Amino acid sequence: MDGIELFFLGTGGGRFVTITQKRRTSGIRFLSEKINIHLDPGPGALIHSLEAGLDPQKIKAVLVSHRHPDHYANAEVLVEAMTRGILKKRGVIAAPPSILDGTSEIGPALSVYHQNMISEVITLKPGVKFRVANTKVQATQTRHTDSEAVGFRFQVPEVGEIGYTADTEYFEGIEEEYKGLRVLIISVMRPLGSPWIGHMTPQEAAKIVDAVKPELVVATHFGMKMLYSGPTYEVKLIEETTGVPTIASFDGMRLHIGKKIAVKKSKRN
Repeated sequence: MDGIELFFLGTGGGRFVTITQKRRTSGIRFLSEKINIHLDPGPGALIHSLEAGLDPQKIKAVLVSHRHPDHYANAEVLVEAMTRGILKKRGVIAAPPSILDGTSEIGPALSVYHQNMISEVITLKPGVKFRVANTKVQATQTRHTDSEAVGFRFQVPEVGEIGYTADTEYFEGIEEEYKGLRVLIISVMRPLGSPWIGHMTPQEAAKIVDAVKPELVVATHFGMKMLYSGPTYEVKLIEETTGVPTIASFDGMRLHIGKKIAVKKSKRN
């Protein structure tokens, strides 16, 4: 495979979308000749991987941005797949302390038992850098209700850089986290006129896009109000305001990033 393919197994977010599955909450798979990463494996990540023909036993790394179920609920079962049924110590897990250590009120979201079966466990804080095969990954800053949440930058050889904001509200300086990207995946859970703490509407998202000017913006992680309003309609504001091509992701979308960027629909969806 030339370049890298991003498989959007799920594009929903928030409590009510999660419990109704109006959009899937399965996360994103990063696929190339060198890497097989599952990012934010919420509810449905396992079953929708299998339905898409993506063998979870081939995963090399599981990355989790924060401790909310729509981002981590299937992490343990994907670790079991990655470690071949807990029979082979292998793979990478990268997650913030809220996932790996828990707090005084709640234990780890990924059990110590599962963590002990992984070759490399990486505790994420903004600025932490690591590698998954040939891809450099860096954790980025967020402002979310999980105070330890992070976003990500991926530097893929011969492709360029891809960013993922994860869940965050707009804050001064967030633009610096994502400059130099080709593709920015941005979580836009709420529609215009309906802000919510720890999240963004298209208006806030446009501020980041206007400063970063990536080649393409992909909006994702749509909450119930966003779905009622219509993500495609809502994210037009980002493109109209910034001049940057912007698309609303959909369940089963495949984004191929090479010399060119192409959007495809999964044959199984």
